[in-house]
Amino acid sequence: MGLFSRREAPPGPTQPFEFVVEHVFAVPMRGLVFTGHVTSGQVQRGQDAVLHLPGGAHAVRVKRIDVRKRSASVVGTGAEAGLYLDSVSSNDLPSTPRGDSNLIDNDAIAGTRITSA
Repeated sequence: MGLFSRREAPPGPTQPFEFVVEHVFAVPMRGLVFTGHVTSGQVQRGQDAVLHLPGGAHAVRVKRIDVRKRSASVVGTGAEAGLYLDSVSSNDLPSTPRGDSNLIDNDAIAGTRITSA
């Protein structure tokens, strides 16, 4: 490869994926990050997905993937990762009242799934 050669785009997902959520965190200036692990398939940045919450399913898109504090474009089965999703806000998530505000209820979210659309 030459110094100015182009990288080929990563191949698209080859099979449906499933991601099991362990925790959700609100990251300032970035949004919500759903941490957990991929139980099957591959998750790719830009991929359409479905977030299965206790209150119903939400159509989302994977806008960023972090693995060990580094950005990744694809993660596969067995990988632990953090997924940032478009089209979901803290208002869509189960919460518990605390003082003047509400906190995300991680106990209610733990074990939920994000799957390919």
